[in-house]
Amino acid sequence: MDKTHPSHAKCSFLDVNLEQTKNTFIASILTSILNAVFSLLTVSGNYIILRAIWKTQELHSPSFILLFCLAAADLLVGLICQPFFVAYQIAELTDNFSAYCILRMIQNISGWITTGVSFGTLSGVSIDRLLALTLHLRYNTIVTVQRIVRAVCVFWILSIAVVMVRFWIRPWIIFPFAVVVASFVVTTLSTLKIFQIIRRHQRQMTQQQQSVQSSTINAMIKCRKSAVTVLYVYGLFVILYLPFCATMSVEAVTGYTLTVKIAYDYVTTAVFINSFLNPIVYCWRIGEIRRAVKNLLRKN
Repeated sequence: MDKTHPSHAKCSFLDVNLEQTKNTFIASILTSILNAVFSLLTVSGNYIILRAIWKTQELHSPSFILLFCLAAADLLVGLICQPFFVAYQIAELTDNFSAYCILRMIQNISGWITTGVSFGTLSGVSIDRLLALTLHLRYNTIVTVQRIVRAVCVFWILSIAVVMVRFWIRPWIIFPFAVVVASFVVTTLSTLKIFQIIRRHQRQMTQQQQSVQSSTINAMIKCRKSAVTVLYVYGLFVILYLPFCATMSVEAVTGYTLTVKIAYDYVTTAVFINSFLNPIVYCWRIGEIRRAVKNLLRKN
């Protein structure tokens, strides 16, 4: 089972360790099976969400367009990242280094781009909910679908630009680290502010219960539920990305060892599975999405 390969093998900006042992073989086979299965599930789940939003006129609002864009990024994970992960694992097992290098680069680049877009879009969702709570009647005139689409296009352009910088700058990891930290800060502060405003409104409604309109109460409940949904989605991101970040930290200290290589197979798979879980959270937490999906499935 053990094989040795030239230590001087290079694959552009990627660290390479082509040593094959029983543990690497097991990791490659197991993660390839998981990614092949979850690729189909991820594509199916996110396609249903995208089609449900697209076909439901009531969901053509800025908030749901952001969810549409988030689901689109997750769809690409199932369409590109996971299949290429399986493909480069097979190429490595069959000792086809040239194919391994190309396939792994495609998987790596597409994975980082979709991750950057997902983090940016999720921050946009939290900001959108905060604006809905603070702008009130001005929200519909300031936050429009066209502006949301332009913002998401900026997320894609920035993510692609940051990933492309990797070809020229060796300590590249500082850029995605900065993006993750910025996204975490924005999402956390926005969510905390939302709950702070809701608590203040709840105290006011308790004191002036007779004069509070039911529409105001419903708006507060909806914003609170939206904020909690953002926390669920972001919580999944953090839980499934933490092992990946820990592995990157270990690699920075020890180098791309065999243990690090095996760990990357598992933690990368966990990151990809996040894209399968997001549609489940949408259907569970968001009534409008759940009804739209039910209507879509019923018609088909």
